[in-house]
Amino acid sequence: MCQYKTLTNLANFIPNGRLGQLFTKAKSYNRINIELNKILPNTLKPFIKLCLIKDNTATLITNNHAIYFRAQKQIVKLLEILIQIPALESITHIEIKINVN
Repeated sequence: MCQYKTLTNLANFIPNGRLGQLFTKAKSYNRINIELNKILPNTLKPFIKLCLIKDNTATLITNNHAIYFRAQKQIVKLLEILIQIPALESITHIEIKINVN
């Protein structure tokens, strides 16, 4: 007779320790990116994502060089957009990086 293991709903899975902290952070970044996607200009919307918040700096990432340069030219506007999101109210600086992978 086969015994099946109970499946875990990964949407509610929260491991303990450092891994649990990473899961929690990833979920919050996903929520922020959903909110951000609603208010970003259409020229940046599908191409740029929040990938890190450290101190008062938000790091955005794109895999497109043209989007990187377009975002760099709109850095003040991007900061104004970011601070509209309650979780990002304390952001004072933005870094934009290109993911080449």
